[in-house]
Amino acid sequence: MKKLYKHSLTIFFLLAFSLSLCVAASAAVYSSDYLAKYSATISAQGGGVMKVSYTVMATDTIKELGVSKIVVEKKVGNSWIEAETYTSSDYPELSTTNDDVHRGYVLYDGVAGTEYRAKVTVFGNTDYRTVTTTSKRAT
Repeated sequence: MKKLYKHSLTIFFLLAFSLSLCVAASAAVYSSDYLAKYSATISAQGGGVMKVSYTVMATDTIKELGVSKIVVEKKVGNSWIEAETYTSSDYPELSTTNDDVHRGYVLYDGVAGTEYRAKVTVFGNTDYRTVTTTSKRAT
């Protein structure tokens, strides 16, 4: 009887742990309740012009979606210095309403040979996240 009890208990715990692992593996795949994916890049366009592109994807159609702020930084020595700031209050095209995807870009008139990066703050309703791009040299 003792042996049967031990085997039953072992099988019970094996099943319990196996099922709990399955539940954990199916956890939410979204970044948040509102944001599914978001990204930002910076690229040289020639003549010193830098293009900061962004994509923000919501989990569903939401009230507000987009970018609240883009800060273009330039490298001076070993430091990053703010060169230009774009906000959605000054540039309303950075965000949209009642949508599930928003893409766009801004152009910054930089100096050829200077290294730039961007800090892009994306948002979906009340969820804000900041993405820092890799740096690129203006051509």
